[in-house]
Amino acid sequence: MKKRFLFIVLFVVTSIVFSGFILAQGKKDKPKPGTGGIEASGKAVWDYLKKEGYAKKWKMWPGTTVMYAGPEPHGAFLTTYVNDAAAKAITGKKGKFSEGAIIAQDNFSKDKKLKFISVMYKVKGYNPKEGDWFWAQYKPDGRIEAEGKVDECIKCHVAQKSNDYVYTTKLK
Repeated sequence: MKKRFLFIVLFVVTSIVFSGFILAQGKKDKPKPGTGGIEASGKAVWDYLKKEGYAKKWKMWPGTTVMYAGPEPHGAFLTTYVNDAAAKAITGKKGKFSEGAIIAQDNFSKDKKLKFISVMYKVKGYNPKEGDWFWAQYKPDGRIEAEGKVDECIKCHVAQKSNDYVYTTKLK
């Protein structure tokens, strides 16, 4: 009787542990809330932007308008979109963007033709020395012009390190 009871208890405990292990494995693969679970790669970010319909569904950077005057190297005119994580940091004057924040900027020429799309994507642990930003630049058709720890982007934006590497408005 004792052996049978011990066997049943051992079986139940093993089943619970195994079930917990299986459930934990499933959760590990799910993205963290707010991050979108996007890989830090040009293709993954572009695919996400297209799936999201960023230019139609996302908010514009607070205080900006469609095709506001922009500085080089970005273009004569800019339209800057932000996902919810980025919008919360801007409007909440948090001083810093949270993991998963994405800024997508349409860059237009003087004749108002879309030249390229610039993206900043905050990825925790990606590049702590430079604010954990993943940088990307795309042609209008989605071809990747630059991605990753782009020196050209970092060298310019480091002047705004105290403002989490952005120029558009103060975050505090």
